[in-house]
Amino acid sequence: MNPGPSLRRALLRAVVLALTIVGLVLSAALPHEAEGARNLEIALQDDAVFRDDHFFERERAFRYARGIGVTRLRVNAMWAYSMPPSQWQGRRKPQQVQWTFYGLDSLIDAAAKHGIRVHLSLTGPAPTWASGDGRIGGYRPKTSYFTEFASTLAAHVKGRVDRFSIWNEPNWRTWLGPQRNAPALYRRLYQSGYAAIKKVDPGAKVLIGETSPYARNGYSTAPIAFLRALACVDKRWRRVRRCPVLKADGYAHHPYEFRYPPSYRYPGADNATMGTLSNLTRALDRISRTGALRFNGRGRMPLYLTEFAYFAAGRRALPAKERSRYLAEAFTMALKNPRVKSQLQYLLVSPPSSSPGGFFNTGLISRTGAEHPQYRALQRWYRRNRARVKRPGAAIELPPAPS
Repeated sequence: MNPGPSLRRALLRAVVLALTIVGLVLSAALPHEAEGARNLEIALQDDAVFRDDHFFERERAFRYARGIGVTRLRVNAMWAYSMPPSQWQGRRKPQQVQWTFYGLDSLIDAAAKHGIRVHLSLTGPAPTWASGDGRIGGYRPKTSYFTEFASTLAAHVKGRVDRFSIWNEPNWRTWLGPQRNAPALYRRLYQSGYAAIKKVDPGAKVLIGETSPYARNGYSTAPIAFLRALACVDKRWRRVRRCPVLKADGYAHHPYEFRYPPSYRYPGADNATMGTLSNLTRALDRISRTGALRFNGRGRMPLYLTEFAYFAAGRRALPAKERSRYLAEAFTMALKNPRVKSQLQYLLVSPPSSSPGGFFNTGLISRTGAEHPQYRALQRWYRRNRARVKRPGAAIELPPAPS
């Protein structure tokens, strides 16, 4: 039986209404699904524990790391300390550097067993024979010697490490100096390190930056002022001289905010804390438009927040409830920011006060394994957001380390 015209119109209206309802339901679901696919990486750094195996059992530390969803460890590969003391202390470069990467090899294998990948930050201090003042440190490091270090290390870990960054906090005077020359020094270090790594392992990611968050008189340059000088652009975002075009797979930054909630808008347009990351992303976009800094991919330069924490002890420590809440809020801000690909907690274990890094106590657990409130807060945050972050999985198979 053929339906009449009025029945056909009624059926058509019913179909259109049904499709409209389905469309509304799907549109309401899409933001949640997109948020669910966010895939933020949770990262961790604690070199004293994971690399050097000091004052806390490394295997036990990995269990705590997995408990908060860590899938990436950042580790400083320190140039001078990648050789015996007898070699980095000499006035002249040894004829044959005896590179000692065993500690890194052991860590990479241990992390892979727990489903965690490693990000190596190639940084100073420079050996005495590679520094501008003949002392171990970050004063005018010699680019050609750093290139050799970057190339040798990249070849050694090829197939085992997939992400690198060049130098730690180059806008902080004790890492790279003199401060007035740091942007030019870093430009040369980064360009040579990037080229050396990509030549050995074209598929590896290399991040630029690793900048500290704000200017401190006599100590650091504001990160965005540093970035402008690095890219040779002025305050109007115009190229002022011909500098080499820089390429990167992402920008690494340390958006610390020790005194206030992470949403606090730290003053100064050239500073970039957790609450003012938009200062940094706008700067990266403006510089990108000049062609001075290019992202090796589609879209805009992504951010990797490679250090963040609140103090657990010392004069900068906040009450336990506040620092726990603030830490969880910071991870939520990272999760909601589409430019952020990785959020890192700096330190797992509170170091002994007598140790070289004892003044910087941002640990989540004590040396006996007691969980600080901020560990439990971060663990709760991870459990609530498991569907929206990368999660540690089975062991990762890696080729064996070279002998």
